[in-house]
Amino acid sequence: MPEPKARRLAIALLAVLVVIILIPAMMLLVRNGGNQPVRIILPTPEAPNSKTASPKVGTSTESQGKPELRVYVSGEVQRPGVYLLDPGDRLEDALVAAGGGTADANLEAVNLALRVQDEAHYRVPGIGETPSPELSAVSDAGASQDLTGTGGQSPTGPIDLNTASAELLESLPGIGPVRAGAIVDDRELNGPYLTVEQIMRVQGIGTTTYANIRELVAVGEFP
Repeated sequence: MPEPKARRLAIALLAVLVVIILIPAMMLLVRNGGNQPVRIILPTPEAPNSKTASPKVGTSTESQGKPELRVYVSGEVQRPGVYLLDPGDRLEDALVAAGGGTADANLEAVNLALRVQDEAHYRVPGIGETPSPELSAVSDAGASQDLTGTGGQSPTGPIDLNTASAELLESLPGIGPVRAGAIVDDRELNGPYLTVEQIMRVQGIGTTTYANIRELVAVGEFP
């Protein structure tokens, strides 16, 4: 019978057609669906911050110390002790650092214009005390001396506030170059002093400074 033969031929053709279609599909599936290497994407490291990557360098103020003078102030002062002063400071600055002289301090015998030396000992004598000219060693590098300091003669009498020069006024306790200049400027601008107490009209000279110098100054002839 020819009909079964034709059916078998049709089935065979259909099978061939299926194979032709499936083979490319399977090859494509294998190509695209097989195991592929996994790509791991790591985060890109950020550039280091310049402010934190490099160590912070200290400023010149922190790394470099300011030169200092270490002096010992004793005798008739309010607060005897060791004090740090700046290079170029005078004995006046050392006395101020120690709180000023006591009521018994013989400031008339003190030359406050002297420059202080490192590791030195300055002793303020008392009233009626004869200052010793001898030096008392404090250390191998330093010297000790009375504040009667040499390098200038102490006044033999009261200083006239109306005629004294600025340099002479600087020798008074608590009167440095700035205040001495202010006294000269004040008397030229406002006229001579009629009483010693009028010195307090100068800015920066109060009752404490006045008490330290009132026995050392006078008002005499008007310039």
